[in-house]
Amino acid sequence: MVDGLRERRLMRELFGRFVPESVATALLNDQGALSPQTCEATILFADLAGFTALSERLRPEDIVSLLNAYFTVLVEIVERHGGVVTQFQGDAILATFNVPLADPDHARQALDAAAEIHNAIAEREFAGHRLACRIGVNTGEVVAGNVGAEGRMNYTVHGDAVNLAARLEQLNKEHGTAVLVAASTAALAPDVPLRAIGSVAVRGKSETVAVYTLDS
Repeated sequence: MVDGLRERRLMRELFGRFVPESVATALLNDQGALSPQTCEATILFADLAGFTALSERLRPEDIVSLLNAYFTVLVEIVERHGGVVTQFQGDAILATFNVPLADPDHARQALDAAAEIHNAIAEREFAGHRLACRIGVNTGEVVAGNVGAEGRMNYTVHGDAVNLAARLEQLNKEHGTAVLVAASTAALAPDVPLRAIGSVAVRGKSETVAVYTLDS
């Protein structure tokens, strides 16, 4: 029994280097398969501002060092608030709250994470460089599960809620904001101070979306 526990811990630690530890634990408990599910989740999408121009001036090894330092901070913050980073997309991350681990306070947790990320990026250097990031947060129905090729799967989420979070991140450019929050998230976290931006047109949607930003 002791040997089995040690082996299980080692597998979780090794597996946790490639997927979030919470997902690794769930996979071990489920014999390597997380059942697909449809559920409500809050999605946080964060992307570096001006990274393309910065990367053109850096050596490849410096880009990797900078991104690793940056991602380390973001992952620590997201996981501290009960979220899971399911994807690294270039210089962006996709984080989920309420899936695969249920959290009834997922909207507020995501907004607290967004505020902490924004402050952490503003307060420090990464591999000798100052950075800025844009964040989009949205709550809605997603499909979650393992997706990929046989023998090489990745736990991720899909759905319009994910797309909208990514679009809100981009819309920060137009509104001079760092964090944009959909009304669906704001409604679930009434205790978080937010400032209304108004209704904005979002590519791919026929109706405008009411959005907010963090009230500093």
